[in-house]
Amino acid sequence: MRAGAVPAEDPDPDSEARFDGDHRSVKLRMLDGFRVVADQQTLSIPLSARRVVAFVALRGRSSRAEVAGTLWPEVSDSKAQACLRTALWRLRQLTPLQLITGDETLRVDESVDVDVNTLVTAIRRVINDGECGADQGLLPTLAAMGELLPGWYDDWVLLGRERLRQLQLHALEMTAQQLTCSGRYAEAIEAAMAAVRLEPLRESATRVLIEVHLAEDNVVEAIRRLEFFQGSLVNELGVEPTAELVDLVRSRQTGLDARRHASGMLGLDRNRGLAHRRDPGVGRVS
Repeated sequence: MRAGAVPAEDPDPDSEARFDGDHRSVKLRMLDGFRVVADQQTLSIPLSARRVVAFVALRGRSSRAEVAGTLWPEVSDSKAQACLRTALWRLRQLTPLQLITGDETLRVDESVDVDVNTLVTAIRRVINDGECGADQGLLPTLAAMGELLPGWYDDWVLLGRERLRQLQLHALEMTAQQLTCSGRYAEAIEAAMAAVRLEPLRESATRVLIEVHLAEDNVVEAIRRLEFFQGSLVNELGVEPTAELVDLVRSRQTGLDARRHASGMLGLDRNRGLAHRRDPGVGRVS
């Protein structure tokens, strides 16, 4: 598929959005595929109109010139403006409910429930206000969040997808840290593992997971995770993890080794004591 192309067919209309806010009459879904649902009916929207709706939804308020020039860059400005007018006209024939409003500046109508906007608002409460994603009920969504407009390869889609991915990663890491501080280790591991799956070579995600293991005194698990991450970095990028991450684990490993040594010495002394009780001559020098 060439760059800038989008699939000609809609994704499965029965698939459900991952995170649903309130229940408005028109819902725009861009996670796990593009859908517009009006009065519980999925609209069959022409490709050109889909691209206009998705662009304005992701970019926010946009001038007609920006929309036309971005979506139809291969034609003249007048032709691009004509293509935009046609796409908007087709869109308005589908439903009396408005999707895109405005004259010179276009925007998604305020009555439309956009899944990406709802999700980003919730994520920002985690990042900016320090709220716990798990307490918002957001953790399952963050851990299994669908891709933004899969199969679309326009530059503006790729930028939007990366923006959403970075927000998802930060929210997962912060949620894992907050859960660790609260002693909710199982949920913390779920959040941290989701971040690691999303970006296996991201050190901050691996660090959060290691910190959960260390908080549980699972030093061996932390060592295994460090060694796996180190091997992945070397194989994929030819670099080593930072010294801070290595020291975080090795310092606890040293303490574990010291405890094991002390435990071994204690066991040896105990065995010697038992031997003396069985045979008082054990250990004597003639």
